[in-house]
Amino acid sequence: MLPADLPELEAAPAVAAQVLLAAADRQLVTIARDGDRRAVLRVQLPLVEHPTCRAGWAWHVLPIALPPTVPDRATICAPTLRLARPRVRVDLPHRVAVERAATSGHRVALALDWGVNTLLTGALGRLADTGRVITDGRRLRYDATTMSAKLHRLRGQRECLAAKREHYTALAAGLPDTDLRGRQLSALADRAGVEHERVCARIRHLNKSLAWSAGRWAVDQAFALETTVVYLEDLSSLQARGRRKGNARLSGQVRGQVAAAIVHLAAKAGLAVVTVPARGTSRYCPRCGTGRSELAHVTAPDRPRQRGWKWATCARCGLSTDRDHAAAMRIAARGLLAQHSVRTDRATGRHTTTRMVEGDVATARRRTTRTPQQPTGRRPKTGPTPKRPTVSKLSRRVPDRRTVPAPPNGGQRPAGQEPKSHHRPAVAASGPVRDLLKRNHHRTGFHHVNATPVIWLPADFGPGTTRPRPTRNV
Repeated sequence: MLPADLPELEAAPAVAAQVLLAAADRQLVTIARDGDRRAVLRVQLPLVEHPTCRAGWAWHVLPIALPPTVPDRATICAPTLRLARPRVRVDLPHRVAVERAATSGHRVALALDWGVNTLLTGALGRLADTGRVITDGRRLRYDATTMSAKLHRLRGQRECLAAKREHYTALAAGLPDTDLRGRQLSALADRAGVEHERVCARIRHLNKSLAWSAGRWAVDQAFALETTVVYLEDLSSLQARGRRKGNARLSGQVRGQVAAAIVHLAAKAGLAVVTVPARGTSRYCPRCGTGRSELAHVTAPDRPRQRGWKWATCARCGLSTDRDHAAAMRIAARGLLAQHSVRTDRATGRHTTTRMVEGDVATARRRTTRTPQQPTGRRPKTGPTPKRPTVSKLSRRVPDRRTVPAPPNGGQRPAGQEPKSHHRPAVAASGPVRDLLKRNHHRTGFHHVNATPVIWLPADFGPGTTRPRPTRNV
């Protein structure tokens, strides 16, 4: 018999049906390659439940087919065996030797700016022979507005469930032990706690997937544009204003996970990741003033007098561009001009720019080459004439696509004195926030993420020599 004041004992621990071989030595586990796409695992496993002698153990040889994600130069480590009836799954870790990328001597860089709705906005920068930073004017963006809204709703649901659980617990604590309502409240509190854990797990899963998707997109863009370094903002140098709404939105961002994913994937690709100071990147113009010409932030380019957040204009040089794009160009200038002021942390290996060097960014458009059109020859007269749609077979009254469900204002009504309300096309709002083009679902991990597709472009754009420009007649 147990005393009454003794708390309830925990249930038996649930042991997963897996074998961790990482802690075993060579007397129990050996693994070696057998060709390029095959490995042989020799592991000594028990034959009985509680072996007491050497006869209770036996060597098992398991052939493993290496997936294509494991490179040929990778070193295979001890795996983990998981029982998935009727097979045995193998979690095979591998190690790849990566050379440390240089922190200076870069000519082409990809600069990324953090945003609230648009998670990442990038700009390509090139350091010319004259010491000036040049960009091609392309705006690279990873827009996760829909996923951010989903995460925001899940956070609100998590807070509601946590408050409900605490409320049920407080009500149950004020009742005597003999009251039946206490058991009901305890059951409700347990159910709210289980739902709270499920929502938290879903938030963690979405954050992790979003972070690694954004990191993969950034590294793919840098590799396709032939860059050697990626510059990020060091947001730890900024100070929060203490407002409730802004801090709540920024606290739920996955910027730390995105930065860690970019560093990890960039190291595998041989790229360096350097953080630059974030003070004043969105405040000053990247094309004039050398970091002293302030920008005016408005809602849209056609509303220059309405104060806003998304669009930036410069009254001195006439710049009109996205706010995050202007910040990305300034980040590229700070990183390329301050390459000799990079400090490397010995503990973490992170590279940080210690000195802020300002410089203007010039825009050099890429040369457009026309695609040669193949001459269309006449069709052969020996074969039958292909069928062509005639006017009689087509009806302009039938739409090409039917909207499902049908618009509510365009339905049929019985004839009468009241006229029918025809469907009026919605007027698109002005501003860069709304994208009127068809969204091409890039393979970035989510169907609701609008990201710039990866295009292979050479890095030799803009002037590459120090020759003076020819004088023009006035």
